[in-house]
Amino acid sequence: MKECLEHGCMNCISFNRKGTLLADAITNLQWNAACFSGNGEWIVGGSATEGEHRLQIWDKAGRPVKSLQCPNEAPIDLTWHPAEPTIATISVSGIVYIWAKVHEEKWRAFAPDFVELEENEEYIEQEDEFDLNGKEEKAQEANIDEDADIDIETYEKNTMFSDLEDSVDEIVYLPSIPSPDALDE
Repeated sequence: MKECLEHGCMNCISFNRKGTLLADAITNLQWNAACFSGNGEWIVGGSATEGEHRLQIWDKAGRPVKSLQCPNEAPIDLTWHPAEPTIATISVSGIVYIWAKVHEEKWRAFAPDFVELEENEEYIEQEDEFDLNGKEEKAQEANIDEDADIDIETYEKNTMFSDLEDSVDEIVYLPSIPSPDALDE
């Protein structure tokens, strides 16, 4: 393993020090490919004994943890996702198998009064039910004088973003004339 890592293989091991395929000492099962998990805590090996697609997962101490099987399709290579507990294997025929835990969503954990529905139900909300400031906006709307005249001719200069707050309104420019020498080149 150490030699393989020293020669640039990031996390995959295919051969032992003698250059032969890895094999299980008890069953003499040959592993086509093996690799470490993203965090280096687990090792997975893929074998194709009797045409089965078999994966074996061990911990760092070498104890078997889990065995995964899929009929047919012998695996030729595998890799472990760098951050997730997901393994991808590719079979002889080119099919990619993704091995991952099936996650069940538990919606009950969102709120104590949350109710899980079996079917969609139509909910009709009040007009201001989801407004952030519904009562305050209604009070402000009531205070607006709709008959007041609006001045659209007077211009108020906004100096909020100006760095020349105290300057008078004048045009400042720097004249620029191209040099005839620069045009000839």
